[in-house]
Amino acid sequence: MSNHMELLAPAGDLNRGQIALDFGADAIYFGGKQYSLRARASNFDNQQLHEMINYAHQNQKKVYLVTNIVCHNHLLNGFEDFLHEVMKTPPDAFLVTDPSIYRKIQKHYPNAIIHVSTQQSVTNSKAALFWARNGAKRIVTAREVSLNEIKLMINNVHDQIEIEMFGHGAVCISYSGRCMLSSNFCLRDANNGGCAQSCRWVNELYKDNRSLSKTFSMSAKDMCLINYVKDIIDCRVSALKIEGRMKSEHYIATVVNAYRKIIDSIYDKKQSLSEYVDDVLKAANREVSYAWFNGNPSKDEMLYHEIPKQVNQLFAFIIDQKIDDETYRVTSRNYFRIINDFQVLGRNLKHIENVKLLEIKDKDGLLIDVVNKPMSKLIVKFDKPLDLSKNDMARISNIH
Repeated sequence: MSNHMELLAPAGDLNRGQIALDFGADAIYFGGKQYSLRARASNFDNQQLHEMINYAHQNQKKVYLVTNIVCHNHLLNGFEDFLHEVMKTPPDAFLVTDPSIYRKIQKHYPNAIIHVSTQQSVTNSKAALFWARNGAKRIVTAREVSLNEIKLMINNVHDQIEIEMFGHGAVCISYSGRCMLSSNFCLRDANNGGCAQSCRWVNELYKDNRSLSKTFSMSAKDMCLINYVKDIIDCRVSALKIEGRMKSEHYIATVVNAYRKIIDSIYDKKQSLSEYVDDVLKAANREVSYAWFNGNPSKDEMLYHEIPKQVNQLFAFIIDQKIDDETYRVTSRNYFRIINDFQVLGRNLKHIENVKLLEIKDKDGLLIDVVNKPMSKLIVKFDKPLDLSKNDMARISNIH
C-alpha cells in the first residue's frame, strides 16, 4: 500500500475528468453509458472511456470504472459485451456493488482489481474482511460511519484490504443511497442511476389534514471534512473520495485543488493553508456539515426548510488557448464585465490574485465591455503576463 493517501475525484465527462486530474487528483472515477448510478451525468461512450483512461495513464494517474448499479435480471444480459469492450483499455479498478457483476468480472478477467462500492454499506471490519476473502482490493465505507469506527476498522483488517472513505460532497438521506422515494414519486429507480433527488424537494407540512403553512425538505447538508484531513491521514485511510460526477468543472477544479493543497501541506509538515479551506466553503452548492464523522448527526446536519443557494464565487471563463503571455482564447461561463477583478485558478495549484482585463473581444473581433452569454468564444487580454494553460480558470473576486 502507498504511504500517501490517494485523492480520488469524480469525472462526469471527459473534460471534467481531465480537469480533476490536472488540478491535483491522484485518481478519478467515472461511469460508462451503462451500469453506472449517475445516469444523468454525461458519462462516457466507449471511445471517450478509452480516451479518458489513456489520458490518465499518460499522466501517471489512475482511473476507476464505476459499475455500481443494483441489477435486475434484464440488466445483466449485456454486461459481458460491455466488459469486453472496456477491457480493450483496462481501467485500474472496477467499482462494484452487485455481487453478480462482481462475479462476472472475476470470471472473465480474474486479474482485474475490484473495489466494493459504498452502496454495499460496509460499516464494520468483519464485512470488510468478507470482501477481502472474496478478492476485493478495497472497500469504500458507507457514509454512515464515524472516524472512530473507521479507525477501528482499519486496525482490525490489518492491511488485508484498503479502506476508502468519502470526505466531501452530497449525503443521501437514505442508508448509503438505498432510496425508493424517486421510484415511488416519478418512476425513476435511484439504484439503477435514475435518482430524481426527491429528498431535496420542498414539501408542504400537514398535521391532521391541515396545512401548517410551513415547508420542509428531507435533505441533509453536504459533507465537508477538509478541516479533518490530518485526522483522516493519521488513521491510515487509503483514499479520500470527493463526490460529484454531476458537479461543474469549476466546482471540481476548486474542491480538488483545495484538498490537494491541504493534503500536500500535511505530508510536507507545513501549516495548512486556511485560504484553501475558505475556497471550498465558497464553492459549496449547499450548506455543509461533518455528517457522521464525529458520531451520529443531529438535526443541525439537516436542511429541513427551503434550501438556500450558495453563490460566493462566480466562474467567469475557462482558458482554451494561449496566444501570448497576456492574451488568451477563452470560453465564457457566466456574466462578467471588463471592470471586474479576477482570481485565476491554475493547474500549477497556485491562485493568482488581483488580475484585471485590459480588453475583451467577441468572436467577430469587436471590443466589448460586458459578456452576458455563457459559452461565448472570446479573446481576453490580461493586465500582466500570465503562464496559463488549457482548462485554467478565471473567476470574479469578492462575490457575496
